[in-house]
Amino acid sequence: MVTLRFVFNQDKLKQAGKTEDEMLAPMRDHAKKYEIAEPEPGFFVKDGEDALCVIGMYIPKITRKDVHYLDYLDEWTLDVDGEKENCIEESRSWIRQHERRYVG
Repeated sequence: MVTLRFVFNQDKLKQAGKTEDEMLAPMRDHAKKYEIAEPEPGFFVKDGEDALCVIGMYIPKITRKDVHYLDYLDEWTLDVDGEKENCIEESRSWIRQHERRYVG
């Protein structure tokens, strides 16, 4: 089973005039397209042989679109059968290595 959990910093969202639903909307659209369940707000789940691919592909998709997306997250965890990855740190590391392509 593969899961992706989003935990947003409510203060940062409020300061920016954003809502959690607004920030989750792109993932919810992605989830509908790939039949990914959202059993609770911000928690996406899929099982099966394509689960890692269809959930995992969202991480670079959103960070390429908006590198500041990470600034609003307190937690962003990809869990593959109990093996957890901190998507915030991994994405920031990747962006630092490739920032000329994706930032400003």
